[in-house]
Amino acid sequence: MFNMMIAKSEIFDAYSAWLFDILFEVEKRVDISDYSPSEARIFGYISELLLDVWIEVNQPKYCELPVAFIEGQNYLVKGANMIQRKLTGKYE
Repeated sequence: MFNMMIAKSEIFDAYSAWLFDILFEVEKRVDISDYSPSEARIFGYISELLLDVWIEVNQPKYCELPVAFIEGQNYLVKGANMIQRKLTGKYE
């Protein structure tokens, strides 16, 4: 969740070089001009999936930590907005 990492510069640089080579190639091949705002996040969605791939292949030592929200979350509003986006494809 959130596609976040804290790493030594060597690990981060290796991951970033690998990731952005892939994303730049995808960007050349995919026309997002007619995509909805959610669909236009294709590069973010792909990068979220690829982090797991990179970790699996490169086997760096890592640990997963819980994420804390500093501000309160209104889950009812967030849930309603998510359902509205899924049904209409529109962001507000």
